[in-house]
This record gives sequence, structure tokens and C-alpha cells, in this order.
Amino acid sequence: MGWDRRIFLSVCLIASMTTSWAVAEDWLPPGSTTEMIGVKPAELLDPSRELSNQVLLGRLLFRSPSLLGEKAIRIGMSCDSCHTNGHVNTSFYIEGLSDRPGRIDVSNRFWQAGFDDNIDNPIDIPSLRNVKSKTELGTKVIFSNLPAFTRHVISTEFAGPPITEGEMNALVSYMNSLDINGLDTRYIYATTGIDSPYAGLLTRPVQAQDFQQVDSLIDLIRADLGRQVTTETRAKISTKIRLMKSLRAAAAADNYEEAKAFLEKLKR
Repeated sequence: MGWDRRIFLSVCLIASMTTSWAVAEDWLPPGSTTEMIGVKPAELLDPSRELSNQVLLGRLLFRSPSLLGEKAIRIGMSCDSCHTNGHVNTSFYIEGLSDRPGRIDVSNRFWQAGFDDNIDNPIDIPSLRNVKSKTELGTKVIFSNLPAFTRHVISTEFAGPPITEGEMNALVSYMNSLDINGLDTRYIYATTGIDSPYAGLLTRPVQAQDFQQVDSLIDLIRADLGRQVTTETRAKISTKIRLMKSLRAAAAADNYEEAKAFLEKLKR
């Protein structure tokens, strides 16, 4: 249910966009950036934890602007924008909300009317590596557990849509996997031979012939792949996106044998 609401919100915004809406910078003050400039920090995951579908779904949600609501979608901002690969985006800067890169005022009405302390108080963006070991989380309001703090950030600070229990469990699983002494995910993929880890997420809903979940997951996966496009990866990612579009079309037509065939190609 939560995925549907997020996808619906994204689609409505895109459908109603004028030309000026199409560029995130048009919604930000001049000089602002939510993108990491230069080399991104490595994504380090606890090697003792399995790279499960739960963790992978949480990773997708962590990187999806739809999790944080309408304002975040407009400016293309996700949890990953501030906490790049679970660490810190030292380039993050919004004019009027940041006093220098890597800092942001989260208690400003820019994010949600009514949640404003009327104080110019940017804070350092914290790393989420080893967040599982923290007993106090937050700034204006302190929480003792990660799910409660995460729900507060999404719903209160950023006015995001309600998050379901399943989404929260996945998101927390991913954040709990972030480890300052963890293995770089690029190394994990290289040594395990995993090329398209997200493809495995589609296995259960395709087998269950659950088009609603297939549709929602493909939207999340395509959005994340789109953010990874470079000159070197463009051809490969374009092929995967075409396969997902074909898989979705087959599932929409209730042809799940064909959908399974496209899924197997996607896993290669």
C-alpha cells in the first residue's frame, strides 16, 4: 500500500510538471546542490549480515525521493542525498538552510509548514555507519530507537507519506547493515558474482503473480538504476531497463511465463 501511494505521488508530480519543474535546481535557491561532488564515500556493509532482499529493498527506499514526499521529489532528494552511501554528503548545501556544505537546518518550514523552531540552526549531517549502536538519535526531539526516529524524520521533518511496517523493517535492516568497518559493496558484488542484486527482489512477486508488487518494485529499481547512469554504464543499464519494461508488460498481460523468462535474462 505504501509503495502504491509513493508511486502515485511521483507519477502525479511528473505528469503535472511544466518545463521548469523538470529540473531539480529550479526548485532550489541558486548555489544549492543535493548531489555529492567528487568521489562518493564507499558504501560499507557489515560482512556478517546477509545481503538479503530485506536489505536490498531498504536500500532502494533509502535512495528513493518518494519516501520523503512531494518536496523531496521536486528537488530530487532522498535519504541517500544527505547520507551518501550511508555516510555523509559533504557537498550538500541549500542556500538559506546551510551555513556551509555538509550542514542543514532540518527544523525549518521549508520542509514542512508548522515544523519550524524559528531558529537558524544548521547541524552537521551525521554518518549512519554504525547507527545500530546508537542509543540516542535526533536533534530537536531525541529517540531511543531507530524505527521511531526514522518515522519522525520521514513524517514530521519532511512531510513524507505514511511508511508501512514492511517498508520500515526493510529500511531499518539496510541502515543497521551500515558498518564503519564493513566491506565495500563493490567488493561484495565483485566477489559474489552478483551483477543485478535487485533482480532477485522480483522473484517472489513474479512467482506469486502479484502485479502490484512487480509494478512498484520495477519503478523503484528503474529509478535507482537511472541515478547510476554514466557514459560507461549507459548501454548496460539501458538493456536492464528495457528488460524490466518487457517484464512489466508481460505481467500486466497476466503472461507470467514470459515474465519469468525476462526475469532470468535480467539476472544475468
